[in-house]
Amino acid sequence: MFRRLLGLYVFSGLGGGIFQIFMLLSIHLLYENPIYTGIAGALIAAPHIFSFAVGPLADRRNKVSIIRVTLILEFIPLALLAFTPLLETIGIMFMFAVIIAYSIARLFEGPASNALLPQIVSEDDLMKANSLTQIVVMSSGLVIALALFVIMGANDDMFAVDAFTVIYGASAGFLVVAFLFSLLLKDPSAGQGNKLKEKINYLHDLRQGGKFIMGNVLLFFVVVVVMTNFVGQIAYVNRPEFLEYHAGAQGYIFLITLALVGGIFASVLTGALGGRLKIGPMVFIVLFALGVIRILFTLILPYNFAVAVGLMIVVGIVGTTFGIAINSLMQRITPKDMIGRVGSVFATSTSVVTVLGALVGGFLGNIVSQVDYIFLFQGASYIAMGIFIILIPKVRKLPKINEIKSPNEVSVTGDSQAD
Repeated sequence: MFRRLLGLYVFSGLGGGIFQIFMLLSIHLLYENPIYTGIAGALIAAPHIFSFAVGPLADRRNKVSIIRVTLILEFIPLALLAFTPLLETIGIMFMFAVIIAYSIARLFEGPASNALLPQIVSEDDLMKANSLTQIVVMSSGLVIALALFVIMGANDDMFAVDAFTVIYGASAGFLVVAFLFSLLLKDPSAGQGNKLKEKINYLHDLRQGGKFIMGNVLLFFVVVVVMTNFVGQIAYVNRPEFLEYHAGAQGYIFLITLALVGGIFASVLTGALGGRLKIGPMVFIVLFALGVIRILFTLILPYNFAVAVGLMIVVGIVGTTFGIAINSLMQRITPKDMIGRVGSVFATSTSVVTVLGALVGGFLGNIVSQVDYIFLFQGASYIAMGIFIILIPKVRKLPKINEIKSPNEVSVTGDSQAD
């Protein structure tokens, strides 16, 4: 079942990679307005504010059915882009509408797949499973990035109708294949008929997820994730301008490709070694290193592209390690029947600040004399978050992730908590 899920991730990653890599760059190159890229970044994140309504659904409904519906809804905007008339007739409002439609569809996939994974993988293998899924998703993104790199180098007009149709048409086709893989999946919890028919009280479930987080060490990691997402989004919406200015549009794709390569390497490394490291010091080291490397990359890119290339790979390594560590901790420390709800609190909290970060980033990109300053601020903020997390005694005392006591030995209704 896990291999089938990986097959779905391959083609879902191929189909969705276009939005992660290409959408903000295309808006930047089309309109050259930081406010527009800021709004686009906000629209990508905005639907995830309502993750609190999705988590309980993922906990209590058939997770595979949710994934299937999501893939169909993701297919529609990509297919619409593939068959849209000449790009010069497309206004910014149309692009915004496509972004919001696709982002709403993506809202359901994360909580459903996160809740499904512990149902089909043993707890001791969660770190490895998360690492392997990251390898698959990033490898798919890498394929998309390489294809975009070739297309942009081969076409003087990168927005020619043929290239535009091929890119989005292929993405839509990949989602069709992902949907076929979803037909091979089954949700083991679907046999719990009473649970699946249980009426959902969204506010109650949100309070349960919030109460669980407030009662254990996850609270401090939520604070760090929220803050890093806010600062990261400020930089994210300005990344197309920053990289395109110093490296060109094709250089932008090249550097993003290198970050994916680093992410794949990190996924392999984390899967092999992540379970041997204490989770608190691990997160501190990763955040501190990410901040230092971000500052060095910003300072070096304008003068030495070759060194910046190496730093971009390292950025991908440490950034991916951070994501895998946090996700694995959340899955390990949370009861299986609450993972969707707890994940929803994570997603809702981060999405609110991500939207704010995107809008703030668009504003700052429009008024800051040199966009490089934004990335220096990002690096300094990551260093500060690393120092914050290691100063928490409960975090420092956390053991290796596989040594953390699991609450899943008993049925949990929301009152039991893992320390």
